[in-house]
Amino acid sequence: ALEQPDPRMDNAAVHVYGGRFALCFEADTTRQGFPTVALDATNADGPMQYNWSQKIRLQLTRAEMPVVTAVLLGVLPGCEFKNHGQDKDKGFSLERQKGGRVYVKVFAREQGVKGVPIIPADLFFVSALFIRQLQKACPWMNATSLVELIRMTQAFPES
Repeated sequence: ALEQPDPRMDNAAVHVYGGRFALCFEADTTRQGFPTVALDATNADGPMQYNWSQKIRLQLTRAEMPVVTAVLLGVLPGCEFKNHGQDKDKGFSLERQKGGRVYVKVFAREQGVKGVPIIPADLFFVSALFIRQLQKACPWMNATSLVELIRMTQAFPES
């Protein structure tokens, strides 16, 4: 039985809240039509109150999707990408931490760095969103095959 992606997930979003900042991972599509994820980061205005009108927004490129997914799944220890946005002044990084957490930083020249740890419970749903978007890009592959392909193509032994 081929795993068919659920069309209700087309506008799926996963929010992750930290003490000072929050992230939103949202299903998106590049101008070239490639299924991707948009990443928003914003400040907390108060306890559990976040100012999404002042967010930093960036869209992951086709090349970044499998790498970020590999970090989320624990295949890679981390990654960093820069030169996002019209002025090439935005970027983000992910780093695996102890206890199964992934620390995400989003940065922009005018707004500094916004960092949020993703705990394993949230990491599950963020990872599922990335796998879902990669599955849209490779509809002939099921999720198990995609995860195995990420393991085989993204894990580089230390040289």
